Amino acid sequence: MVWSDDAKKEIPASWNSTKMSDAIEGIRTGLNPRDNFKLGSGTIKYITVKNLRSDGILDFSGCDTIDETARAIVHRRSDVCTGDILFASIAPLGRCHLVQELPQDWDINESVFSIRCNKATVTPEYLYMHLQSEAFVKESTACSTGSVFKGIRINTLLDSRVFLPPMQVIEKFSQQTKPLFSLQYKLNKEIQALTQLRDWLLPMLMNGQATVSD
Repeated sequence: MVWSDDAKKEIPASWNSTKMSDAIEGIRTGLNPRDNFKLGSGTIKYITVKNLRSDGILDFSGCDTIDETARAIVHRRSDVCTGDILFASIAPLGRCHLVQELPQDWDINESVFSIRCNKATVTPEYLYMHLQSEAFVKESTACSTGSVFKGIRINTLLDSRVFLPPMQVIEKFSQQTKPLFSLQYKLNKEIQALTQLRDWLLPMLMNGQATVSD
């Protein structure tokens, strides 16, 4: 262990302290409606910070919707891809989602950051866990600004510090965790499908349109 002036504590000797900007290839955001498009049309889900849960799940319930024309406008700015991290920029911080497959039927608004990691420095899985960590949330919350909704600015996020072990350790970490994230994503999709089926079937059972046979 060695003393780190950045961390104000001891860290493993082989670890490095670096600015977040070195670990991030780019940060993009979505687009708010304003004069750009209207909500409520089409079937494309329009993700806001309320749809990002603290357990890493992207919750589509209660989503606004947009049409394909609006999504094309939003996606020119958001450009969400597989492996990106969705980050709620408005407090409470720490709500993130690791994108497991290319979005087809949803996009993000302006309060959600789409963070793409610098794969020469860090993996998506490691950066995702860092953005959810207690230390990061505490530090970022203290730097949050805003009169109505407190949140973190992109430049503030890029100036924050991240402590990185050697790349071989990060890669080993990702090898262990990536299957777990994939399984979580698969199970959550199954839960959402079963929930939709329940919500469709239950009213019919209650009003007699459907019955349960022995």
